[in-house]
Amino acid sequence: MRITLDELKRTSGGKSVSSFNKKFEEYLDIKPYFVDNGFYYLTRRNIYHIPAMEEQCITISNKFALIELDAAIKGFFIQLLLLSQYGNIELIKKNIIKAIGIDKKTYDKYIIKLVGADLVSITTPLTLHTENILLENDFSKQKKLSTKKVNKIVEIDDNGNIIIPK
Repeated sequence: MRITLDELKRTSGGKSVSSFNKKFEEYLDIKPYFVDNGFYYLTRRNIYHIPAMEEQCITISNKFALIELDAAIKGFFIQLLLLSQYGNIELIKKNIIKAIGIDKKTYDKYIIKLVGADLVSITTPLTLHTENILLENDFSKQKKLSTKKVNKIVEIDDNGNIIIPK
């Protein structure tokens, strides 16, 4: 995608994205390019090559961006979605707080906002309303990695040891 950091900031709802490239450089292939727009200063943008999706991932509809919530609360909801799909835990308060690493007051504040946005129902276990938000993953349009990049991918075993392919 071709986007400026200011456009990314507006899209994500973040206050500052000045360190975006530094934070995500290990995950993205970032190539800068310039556009001659007729002004003295050329427009600088980046091309972000997003890697192929992993098997344990979720796809969220762009309708989620239209929901009026703070970015932190949306991030919390995405964490809940990931826990519900791949966390292998029951979505109760104690388990969620431990898995995500937040305090009880923050949990309560975020849950109240999510209930107000009709994204969560307070039941035991927690019920997430994912209609029109959580989409099916579509791997069919994924680009295949070149053999050069495939050789650089490493795996981590159950003990946390890095396995480098031969």
